[in-house]
Amino acid sequence: MQSNGHCAGAWGLSGFFRVLALAGAAFCLAPLAWAGTTPATNGVSPAASETHVSAFAGKPWRFRLGPVFEWSHDRRGVDEFALRPLFSRASDDAQHEHYTDVIWPWSSFHEREKYFDWWAFPAFGKDENVDAPLSRHTLWLLPIYCEGRTRAGHNFAAVFPLGGTVCDFLGMDQMEFLFFPLYVGYHQGHQTGECYLWPIYCRETGPVRDKYRVFPFYGRMTNATERDSFVLWPFWTEQTFDGPKKKGTAEMLFPFYGSVNTDKQKGWMVLPPFFSYLKSEDETRLHCPWPFYQKERLKNGDKTAYWPLWDDTRTSTGERRYILWPCWWEYRSEASDRCETSSYLVPFYYQDQFAHKVENHFVSDMDYLRIWPLFSQSRSGEDSRFRFLELSPLRDARGLESNWAPFWSLYVCERHGSAYDHDVLWGLARWGKQCDDIHYGQVGPFFFWSHGPQASLEWSFLSGLIGREGQGDHACTRWLWFFHSGQSADENRKQCQ
Repeated sequence: MQSNGHCAGAWGLSGFFRVLALAGAAFCLAPLAWAGTTPATNGVSPAASETHVSAFAGKPWRFRLGPVFEWSHDRRGVDEFALRPLFSRASDDAQHEHYTDVIWPWSSFHEREKYFDWWAFPAFGKDENVDAPLSRHTLWLLPIYCEGRTRAGHNFAAVFPLGGTVCDFLGMDQMEFLFFPLYVGYHQGHQTGECYLWPIYCRETGPVRDKYRVFPFYGRMTNATERDSFVLWPFWTEQTFDGPKKKGTAEMLFPFYGSVNTDKQKGWMVLPPFFSYLKSEDETRLHCPWPFYQKERLKNGDKTAYWPLWDDTRTSTGERRYILWPCWWEYRSEASDRCETSSYLVPFYYQDQFAHKVENHFVSDMDYLRIWPLFSQSRSGEDSRFRFLELSPLRDARGLESNWAPFWSLYVCERHGSAYDHDVLWGLARWGKQCDDIHYGQVGPFFFWSHGPQASLEWSFLSGLIGREGQGDHACTRWLWFFHSGQSADENRKQCQ
């Protein structure tokens, strides 16, 4: 079921989906290419909403039609094109990374360097090097077909439930099956196993362990330090430990009784898992009954829980508690010089704060707050963002942010250092300040103005029907979109990246 030749079909289908995504982007971009090549001399592209810098200069720019259409280049150098919710593509050429979504979450395509992974339900796959026909790759067409190639150069293919070979699946290096569940064979490292009428009969051999099972009647497993067995699972199970670090036995007669008696742990269970007590050198656990009452003394902390009313767990690296599970949660974690604090009131309130240690004190450097469904607010270094409304139940989920979040982003305020931008209804109204202290404002495509500390007022009506642009001796009047009176000095305007 395995050969050393190239499995052209797997790479070919993966490549087909990659080409399909890129072709879709080209098809959508072609009729709209004029929008990106129109210099934004007054800060507004025709019938557009955003910034006053030229696309040719490699500076930030944006063209939007409500939440549905967007074409932009941000200050990080990321290009984005979206026709929501049908299609979106984000490209970061500096990082050689691209995301393409088609009717997300139905399908998504991700490229980074030469790596490519994708899904288009019910199919998904990945290719570790799209430039190498013999690279490792996998293609799945759920629930019936799989094919691919391993790093060792072995091809595999399978048609479920008829038969075939699948590699690197469920922790196994290789699995073969024939008329599943009639026969299943697997390899994991130097371990090999065979199953007939899975999961009834199984036999596994190798240097790590020896296993035999006729489920649920009898089974045993033996390795260098442990011997496990069951009879009429789950009613009787037994373990014997005979290693250098642990010696003793554990047994359970379900659902009546269980016990642990080793040199490291001693304990008992009654009506498992409801009543149990376990004591070791560093820990003590009492469940009486589980999960309603839990009292634990841990090696580096302790836990007390009255489920579902209250839980309080404290360790040397942090603490966790809940009230009226699963409604209210609190976390605090400290590791080295970092501290994270989180609070949840599901689903209405979520706050996450990160801090780093400076001279034995924690200083906040990143935080996030969401009051669902009203707003979210995030801050990282000099960057911050406030958004109203906020319908997403997840924080900064890439697919949601690219394809759906703009529909409910009625008002967005973004800040970067001393610069800020207020955006209402996808650019219908915008105002803010650039990092070079130039203030600006905009009412859709109808009116735009800007001025700086030592600059004269620039303005435009209907994206150039009439307006004034430039500074000082280079100021000019623009009329009927294409005509100027005076000398334009766009090339001398200083813009911030």
